[in-house]
Amino acid sequence: SLGKHMSSTMKARFPSDLFALLKLSGSTAKELGYTAFIVGGSVRDLIQGEANLDIDIVIEGDGIKFAKELGRKIRAKVTSHKRFGTAVIITDLLKFDVATARTEYYESPAALPHIEMSSIKKDLYRRDFTINTLAIELTPDKFGQLIDFFGAQRDIKEKTIRILHNLSFIEDPTRAFRAIRFSERFGFKISKHTLNLIRTAVKINLFEKLSGTRLYDELNLLFIETVPLNSLKRLSDMDLLKFIHPRITLTKPLEDLYESIQEAFSWFTLLFIEEKLNKAHLFLMALLEGLDEDERGQALQRLSVPPRARGEILDSIVQSSVLKYKMRNATDKSTYHLLMPLQLPTILYTMAKTGNKDQKKAISLYLTKLRHITPELMGKDLKEMGYSPGPMFKNILTSILDARLDGKVRSREEEVQFVEKRFRKQ
Repeated sequence: SLGKHMSSTMKARFPSDLFALLKLSGSTAKELGYTAFIVGGSVRDLIQGEANLDIDIVIEGDGIKFAKELGRKIRAKVTSHKRFGTAVIITDLLKFDVATARTEYYESPAALPHIEMSSIKKDLYRRDFTINTLAIELTPDKFGQLIDFFGAQRDIKEKTIRILHNLSFIEDPTRAFRAIRFSERFGFKISKHTLNLIRTAVKINLFEKLSGTRLYDELNLLFIETVPLNSLKRLSDMDLLKFIHPRITLTKPLEDLYESIQEAFSWFTLLFIEEKLNKAHLFLMALLEGLDEDERGQALQRLSVPPRARGEILDSIVQSSVLKYKMRNATDKSTYHLLMPLQLPTILYTMAKTGNKDQKKAISLYLTKLRHITPELMGKDLKEMGYSPGPMFKNILTSILDARLDGKVRSREEEVQFVEKRFRKQ
């Protein structure tokens, strides 16, 4: 039967510890008189032949009580949210999200939902698109049984993003942005009916009510999980850009900037695998580039961007324009001193934005080489050479650094000679 079939797929795709943990979840639920299911993205991806270890469990019963019991058995940390009937179980190798099967009814569009206990079918009916409504039962006697109430397997096969019911976008307008994200990420088309519903939602200005935080989160995911230029074009086609700010429109310069950022970002991630960088913010900067200062502020406020990120985004846009002038006849030394105080996103954004080949080269040289240049001599070496500590040390060390950047000194010995020639011992 279909159920057994998913059990062997799970065994093949999931690490053995995770598979064992899913079996334990099923038997723990049964002991409590509950039923446990994995739902959503990880089931969708199993059907598509991918392993997605982001596990969501839904319990018909008390999700928090279940999570505490499972946590006790495997000695894991459990945090719970009474108000939502949810919990998170964190082990050394992964985190499990647990929810109580629930229906939600919304008092007004885009408001936070009220929650009532309910069965798995109603729970799945709350979700956004059919492809995300699959569940697999974990209870021992039905372990691996696939549950598909809404034709998800058909839509996965036909590569279609289809909304669950007509009020879907009214309940949660962020789903329009999610539709584009899934469509771009999986190469699925958005069904005609779903597209019409999005267009209607745009016409009746539903998105005005949408919370900034949700919109910001969605845009971040959109730029991280897809090719941003393609998603930008889709946002523009569906007339969704105006909800970030009425003056944002898709222009040729904006498209070009998106391409340059993608190139700069790909180059950077190939070279500096260990360095973390928020890709989404680079594309958000580009989105605000064409606005004036007040409008940028309005857009960031509309998106409820956290203060630190807000500062970084605004700063990068301004700095990148200033640098175009400051870096006109840049030497290695001046490039180093201009870029050293700046955050990485600002530097990369400037590199993407400048149309000047020499500036691009100078910035890439800074990122690959110059920023790692430091004098070999340190304060203690200067003391041993007979210099007395004080403000002069900083001068000496800066001079050595500059001489290195200018290629005048290349070794420790040359540094020593350089210092002795230039600075008198007091």
